Formats: sequence, structure tokens, C-alpha cells
Amino acid sequence: MWYNIPLFIGAGLLIAGLYFFRQKVQFIRESDRAIAEVIEIETVRGSDGDTYRPVFRFRTYSGREVILRPTGSSSPAGWVIGDQANVAYKADNPEQAVVLTYFRSFGLSVVLLAIAMPMLVIGGGYHLTQQFLR
Repeated sequence: MWYNIPLFIGAGLLIAGLYFFRQKVQFIRESDRAIAEVIEIETVRGSDGDTYRPVFRFRTYSGREVILRPTGSSSPAGWVIGDQANVAYKADNPEQAVVLTYFRSFGLSVVLLAIAMPMLVIGGGYHLTQQFLR
């Protein structure tokens, strides 16, 4: 009955992926939007070499200027100074804004669902095969 392991793990990952997807969609629906501009590219030094992180600036509806430093970095740099992006933020906490790119918005959900699907197919396939071969 080893085939139940990937089935249960896949089901757990499916539930987690759908939960994170729902949370992100709800955040985007309930948030305010602004256009942010890249004002600086920070160099992040690491043991593997340098990576680059954009620093965004945007104004909230109330006129407050916010500087946003997303957590991820890349090499080569994915942004250049002057690039613009849409951001979603809560009016009461604009420092926790999210840059509205596909991967920043739904990346965790996509990764969890991409791992869950083959596990569900493998575990479910073995389970169904065992039922038919009895």
C-alpha cells in the first residue's frame, strides 16, 4: 500500500496550493492599486555570487510615498531603473505591498499544484488499478 503515500501527500499539496491561491486572490481583490517605479537596483552579495533586487517607489491614494524592497533577487537583473509595475497594497499597511507579476502573485500556488498533480495521478492511478485488478 505504498501508493497511498503519494496520494495523501499530493492531496495535501493540492489543498495547500488552492488555499494559498485563494488567499492571494482575496488579497488582490481587497487591496488598493498603484503604479510603482524602479528607483534603484540593489546588489545582494552571496556565496554564489551577486544577485540584483529592484527597489520600488509608489504613492498611496492618501499621498504617502512608500519604498518597497521585495524579498527576491535575480541574476541577471530582471528590472532596470525606470521600469514600472502595478502593486497591490492594503491601505492600513502599504509597506507589505505585492508587485503584481505572475510569479510574485501566484508562484507558491503554481509550484505546490505542479508537485501535487503528478503525485495524485501516480497515487490515484495505483489505487484505481488495484481496485480493477481485484
